[in-house]
Amino acid sequence: MAQSGPERARRMRELGENLRVWRKAQRLTTEIVAQRAGITRGTLRNIENGEGSVRFENLFAVLEVLGLERGVLDATDPSTSVRGRALLEGGLPERVRL
Repeated sequence: MAQSGPERARRMRELGENLRVWRKAQRLTTEIVAQRAGITRGTLRNIENGEGSVRFENLFAVLEVLGLERGVLDATDPSTSVRGRALLEGGLPERVRL
């Protein structure tokens, strides 16, 4: 079930703060990360502040610069979790209908 607006906003801020910590731990300035990701420093600031208006591709570009994209891809791969494997056990339907 999706989180409520305030809970989602809190988690987005948490993700942004985690990315800021990763950036600083690697001794990377906002200017360097933004340049390598092909985004503006303002966009990076929005990502690090957990703003919901950033484009998915910009978030992913930052993950790549920080070396985190593989971990995110692995974390979202259904075949790597018990729950995901259980859901996949019967195969995927051609289409999902209500």
